[in-house]
Amino acid sequence: MLALALAVAALQQPASPAPLPPQVGDTSPFRRLALPTPSLVREGSGRPGPRYWQQRADYAIRATLDTASHSLRGDETIRYGNNSPDTLRYVWLQLDQNLFADGSRGAALNPPGTRFAGGGFVGGYTIDYVKAVRRSAQAVRRASLVTTVNGTVMRVDLDQALPPGGVVSLEIAYSFQIPEHGGDRMGREQFPGGWLYELAQWYPRLAVYDDVRGWNTDQYLGQGEFYLEYGDFDVALTVPASFVVAATGTLLNPAEVLTPTQRARLATALKSDTTVPIIAKSEVGQSFTRPRSPGASPTLTWRFSAKNVRDVCCSRSTRRRRTPTGPAPPSSRGTRSSTTPRSGSAIPIPRRSTSRGPSAGWSIR
Repeated sequence: MLALALAVAALQQPASPAPLPPQVGDTSPFRRLALPTPSLVREGSGRPGPRYWQQRADYAIRATLDTASHSLRGDETIRYGNNSPDTLRYVWLQLDQNLFADGSRGAALNPPGTRFAGGGFVGGYTIDYVKAVRRSAQAVRRASLVTTVNGTVMRVDLDQALPPGGVVSLEIAYSFQIPEHGGDRMGREQFPGGWLYELAQWYPRLAVYDDVRGWNTDQYLGQGEFYLEYGDFDVALTVPASFVVAATGTLLNPAEVLTPTQRARLATALKSDTTVPIIAKSEVGQSFTRPRSPGASPTLTWRFSAKNVRDVCCSRSTRRRRTPTGPAPPSSRGTRSSTTPRSGSAIPIPRRSTSRGPSAGWSIR
């Protein structure tokens, strides 16, 4: 009887509840936005608040193009200002050329022949050294720094912590082989009269440190872009004397790299609303388009300055015509400028210069 009572009681027990379905995030386009908690740094909408800050990186770059080996060697000094409330014990740099290094993540994702691939080219940065420049009343000391490379980013451990409001100067020596097809961002192309070099992502760049993510250390995989800190650029580009160079910013030494005729045309272009060719199509490749003097060096150094910009790029070729296309819009300063090979093939879209003076460049970033 007892066993029968237990069996009846068991049959009267409610069944176990069915398991709940797995939780799925709200993917509705009308879902509530995940906005940051308002603070003095950022408002609830994400807009900068009264205590908003961002870092600053100023660059002095000296680079030389070797046309025999299709390589570029440079050294740069980066003056990095820490405007954050945090003490930094290391910094991160972007090494975009490592996209073309053997075994890179980008090469694995972008097979040869695809838009963002390197065409099977194997390259990448060679970093000779990274040093911190320490100045005192008596002397200047340079301390070698420990670095760790992870794909297209590099961590640099500082020899001294960088406090809020502090500044550190880094010296970096580097080189790389220039790919023919550089992931749809840069490269070189051979024309009947010589090589054309279009160089972007051609120097180690400070990664962004911000109040949202801290260090932005995403890998460069060929697609997409990065945002960078603003700063001033002082750039010197040494190339064969037969080359014409276009670069972001203001050309500082036109008397050394342009002929008197070209300088006169440039002065006219700065005041004109119409197209004024500095080197006409019929003149491209002619010896008289390059300044010559007895005993002249086989190379020329072009010097550019760009104020409060986030990046610089450059283009170099022996057979290149250059055409300022009038002043920039009233909201900016300088002139628009474009350059094309003699063949008339299209070159990346020109953008306005960000500073006054003889502008010789654009930014494709």
